[in-house]
Amino acid sequence: MASDHQSADTTVSFDDESDLASAIDENEAELAELLRQLAVAEELAADLAPELRESVRENREPIRELRMAVEREEALVLLQRVGQEADTLVELLDVLAASKDLADDLVPELRVAIHENRDVVEGLRMAVEREETLVLVERIGDNADTLAELLDLLDATHDLAMDLAPEVRDVARDNRNVIRDLRMAAAGFADAHTENDVEMYELGRNAGNMIALVQTLGDPQVTDAIDATVEGLATDDPKPVGFFGLFRALFDADVRRALGRLLAAARGLGSFQEDTED
Repeated sequence: MASDHQSADTTVSFDDESDLASAIDENEAELAELLRQLAVAEELAADLAPELRESVRENREPIRELRMAVEREEALVLLQRVGQEADTLVELLDVLAASKDLADDLVPELRVAIHENRDVVEGLRMAVEREETLVLVERIGDNADTLAELLDLLDATHDLAMDLAPEVRDVARDNRNVIRDLRMAAAGFADAHTENDVEMYELGRNAGNMIALVQTLGDPQVTDAIDATVEGLATDDPKPVGFFGLFRALFDADVRRALGRLLAAARGLGSFQEDTED
């Protein structure tokens, strides 16, 4: 039994060696090239080994500091974040590359523009550096909210004006004569004010009194009384009245009421004249 087992092992080993020999024969060229490259690498390592030893010895401290920096927790966290944002970093690098190309294209043009506009830029710089400009900028900053609201209001007003402009234009065209007359009236008022040196306060008071008078004249009782008086004065052929006729008329209630109103008006006129003389 032992002899049979040993025979089987010998057969297996022989087969393995045959396969190895066959593989070596099939890859003879690649194996020779690999051995040649190993020999070249060995010679290169032999040449570089002294230099590497010297370089490592001279840079031992920087290498140790670099190793300590890399082993810090912040560096590890940074490397992890860089790995997690690799796609974004690649896109950012592409954007930076495009920006660099754009900057390279624009730099000559910017140099020419700056050279041609040097005086303008200098004047603008001096204007910006003035104290008044700085104060204005500070006030704009302090009132930024109010300025934003004002800009919104102006925007809305502009839209409203654009909507109303055709209507206003049509109204102005239709009322051109009226507008001209109003303008002439305003010019005449200004000339009269200049010539007569009218005090505006007194003019306002007089205008207010005129408005009050017109309002009083518009009272239905006053208008009815005026209408009745006009009707009485408009009688075609009133009868002559003598002394006895006048005496008899005093017994008429309407005549007595009219006389009462005339006496009240006379008292008011007399009181006004007395105040004016004082």
